[in-house]
Amino acid sequence: MNLNQLDLNLLLIFDAMMRTRSVTQTGERVGLSQSATSNSLQRLRQAFGDPLFVRTPAGMQPTALALDMEADIRAALDRLRFAVERDRQFDPAASRRTFRLLLSDIAQHSHLPTFVAMMRAQAPGVDLISLSLPLREARQAMADGELDLAVGFLPDLGADFHRQALFTERWVCLVSARHPFIGTSMTRDQYLDAPHLSYRPSASIHASLDALLESQFSGQGVRRRVVLSVPYFSGLAATIAQSDLVLTVPHGPALSLSRQQELRIVPLPVELPPIDLNMQWHDRMHRDPGNAWFRQMFAANYCAGC
Repeated sequence: MNLNQLDLNLLLIFDAMMRTRSVTQTGERVGLSQSATSNSLQRLRQAFGDPLFVRTPAGMQPTALALDMEADIRAALDRLRFAVERDRQFDPAASRRTFRLLLSDIAQHSHLPTFVAMMRAQAPGVDLISLSLPLREARQAMADGELDLAVGFLPDLGADFHRQALFTERWVCLVSARHPFIGTSMTRDQYLDAPHLSYRPSASIHASLDALLESQFSGQGVRRRVVLSVPYFSGLAATIAQSDLVLTVPHGPALSLSRQQELRIVPLPVELPPIDLNMQWHDRMHRDPGNAWFRQMFAANYCAGC
């Protein structure tokens, strides 16, 4: 194919189809009617001599050629956007943009209220969507431009991601203030003998806690006894307060929970590595003025609450 004979607007159609797998949603993304989108898709097929997208029960699925071209075309469009928009300024007071944020429910409980208040004051037309995604899906969503920022106890997401540390935490234990045998401290044996509540949200350092603990008891053939495992922060304080369960969490969430119920924060009887709370974003959004403003806003809000 000769590039001079290709309408470059068709590449926007291609990119949108790869993301949505839907003619209707593609039209909505690029501002075309469904018939105009279908016509553009037909022109794409003729230009490349390939169906590109085949209708299936699961939607419009890409052909092998479409999959092979996806990364190169998307990278080229990203470079074009940057070249065209490099002088664009972001005006939060006038913006109608929607930002998407991956936030753990702990961070949502602790930091979202003040962040929303700050956003409403500075950018009343901006919308915010807080998502909960497994780490692999979050990584892909940021690479696809569908997620602006991920915040939490996250491992390094890779070479294509930028990372900013927000805070360093330590692990502690949380028990009922009326716990039958744990007071202001506990031994390793008490910790292992106690029944535990495991908090395991979809994308968080909590998922690696058992591996960290097992490394401390390596060769001993022992592990903590988890009798309850939950994915949500809601209800944790009341559950701990009314039981003999032990919850192992970072100090910040433990402090927040202890303000809700009669709970006691107890030092963890084993030494674990410190926890790096950070925010990460994909390189494709690194130079975007709106994303830069959004990152700065969240970091300022978080640090103000430290």
